[in-house]
Amino acid sequence: MPFTSNWLEELVAEWLQLDGYCVEVGLPVSVMKVGGRFEADVVGAKVLNNELQIRHIECDQLPSGEQSIKSLQNKFSDRNRSSIEEYFKQRFGIVGKVNYDKLYVASYWSRPVIEKAGKLGIIIITLPDFIVNEVLPTIHKWRDNAPQQPRTRGKHITLPQSCWFLQLIDYLHNRGLLNQS
Repeated sequence: MPFTSNWLEELVAEWLQLDGYCVEVGLPVSVMKVGGRFEADVVGAKVLNNELQIRHIECDQLPSGEQSIKSLQNKFSDRNRSSIEEYFKQRFGIVGKVNYDKLYVASYWSRPVIEKAGKLGIIIITLPDFIVNEVLPTIHKWRDNAPQQPRTRGKHITLPQSCWFLQLIDYLHNRGLLNQS
């Protein structure tokens, strides 16, 4: 797996992986008019009930202004979506239905852009909401159904060693150092 571009992409990739998704970072999806290539930040896919579930997630700041909306439209364009769907259909050997989620995890944001993005079918999740509503529940769900259970009753199973950021969030949460208000 290629390296992520920043810590937020790494956190998202770890979260998807812990939730059972096959994860790709920096997935090439299209060529730009002015040259260069567009890459999706993080994409996860898995098969649920004979349906291919794809989560295309972009991660960055989302300041106010029309430039942010234009950037979102470009990142989640029909062309990019089609490329991502075809990539995973081939990888999984799926020809049936695809459920495609467009998410944007914002480390900085403005409310007007979030509201406009919602009208485009893009789910914007602020970093604090992402940690509280997505990451922590996924950690708890994984722990309840971990592939390997602790050998001693009552022992707390630890997250996979490769999930650095999830381990940090789990540690901060267990010590009461995350404010969830």
